[in-house]
Amino acid sequence: MVTLVNGADVLRAIADGLRAQRIQLGWRQADLAERSGVPLRTLRKFETTGLIGTGAFAQLLVSLGLADKLMESLKPAPAAPRSLDDFLALGAPQRRRQRVRRVSLRK
Repeated sequence: MVTLVNGADVLRAIADGLRAQRIQLGWRQADLAERSGVPLRTLRKFETTGLIGTGAFAQLLVSLGLADKLMESLKPAPAAPRSLDDFLALGAPQRRRQRVRRVSLRK
């Protein structure tokens, strides 16, 4: 897969996104630091540089209510069909055959 995004871009986007979420909640950096247990100095460095340890990052995600979204986004995608027949089988509804009794119209 070709991409023009590098690791630094990803870190910057994550830091900006978490900062935006904090601001949307109306929290100061000190508020988030207190709620998450992440030292204020670490939080400030993260929002400036995008660098943080995974434990502190997880604490911030939980405190901001973003942990479930991240975990959902990391689930593997369903496997792609390997052949045209597999692809067509995905779209075809699987119906069980139902038998109907013949009714006589004569009386």
